[in-house]
Amino acid sequence: MSFTKLREIRDRFEQQWINGGFIFGYENEINENHNNDYPLLVVLPPTSELPSTEGDVQEEYTFECLVTKPYYQNQAGSLDVVFSLLEQEGLTWLQRVLDSYTNKEVILSPDSISVEREKELYNDKLIQVRLTFTLNTFSHSLLSMDEALVMSYDPKVWLKADMGVKTEFFGGNEVVNKWVDQSSNGNDFVQTTSTAKPIYKYENTDNGYPYLEFDGANDFMNCINNSIDGSNGLNHEHTIIWVAKPTSEDNGSFLSKNGEGSNIQKINIYVSEIQGDVRISGFLYDPQGEEMELDSDYEYGTSVVGFDFHNKGFHLFANQTQIGHENESGWLHSTWYFGDLSPIVLGANKYISPTNFFQGNVQELIIFNHDAVTHDQVKQINRYLQHKYKI
Repeated sequence: MSFTKLREIRDRFEQQWINGGFIFGYENEINENHNNDYPLLVVLPPTSELPSTEGDVQEEYTFECLVTKPYYQNQAGSLDVVFSLLEQEGLTWLQRVLDSYTNKEVILSPDSISVEREKELYNDKLIQVRLTFTLNTFSHSLLSMDEALVMSYDPKVWLKADMGVKTEFFGGNEVVNKWVDQSSNGNDFVQTTSTAKPIYKYENTDNGYPYLEFDGANDFMNCINNSIDGSNGLNHEHTIIWVAKPTSEDNGSFLSKNGEGSNIQKINIYVSEIQGDVRISGFLYDPQGEEMELDSDYEYGTSVVGFDFHNKGFHLFANQTQIGHENESGWLHSTWYFGDLSPIVLGANKYISPTNFFQGNVQELIIFNHDAVTHDQVKQINRYLQHKYKI
């Protein structure tokens, strides 16, 4: 099933309107520009209804679209002829929009079209045809099977850039002060220093989903809880899966815990873009300073990546494929935890002061704090995220 969001429909509207200017907004915007390219199509933000509340949701969008142009009483052609031409332009455009959905992802609701003709409007004395119609589209799933599957594995942290992002405006940008944990465990990530907050981006993204942009200079976020499971911090058996795109060759720390502290368990995941590929390096340290390292390259771009540590084995996945594996027989893994001395940090390596900042875009992060997720299940989750983010 193809899920079509409002942003995609809006873009399709603009692509298929080839006769003049286009505005997605409100009627008062017509007055704000006296150099509009006429005939002008103004699409008002739609109302919508969700008739179904389970499974795939067929959303009904009701649009009002204004096809507008100047009309002067002394111009050639009667008013009814000009109205007819405007109406024809609007209906032809709507038909082009519908025809562009070759798989019928978007369909016109039967008997939903109405036409009104209006004159002497706005400051420029315009006439317009107001088209009202309803489109039916599968826009999203209230709880898809894949999301339910992820929840069944009991994630301890689940951050999604399309949900639970709390922002403020600073320095001309919309920046993130809190990223709310969707696992229901309350493991939110926060940043209180305005200059260290990542920017929230949701316009014209590669896959239609928003992301948090970390600048590689000083942006990072801390988990509000030093222990994400309420007792022992991050377990020695864990799986970390994320969707991100590095944008720098600098070797930045994507995620860390306990940073540069000594004689404690540590984790550090570095991600960078190097000569067209992504280099990812994971480091684990046991209480005696024993280090396990795993690194690998994979194709550049937004990717679903997973680190899994289980039974003294360190595994790296990218887009459903295992691209790295390391075993350490002497690893002290059976009784220790990462503890609650410091929080998990996203975007930097931090114990006391942050260093090695990550530069790139982050869309999703899931952390499992036990060995309940098998390798096949990691691939299932990868597959779900690839489908969601069009990877």
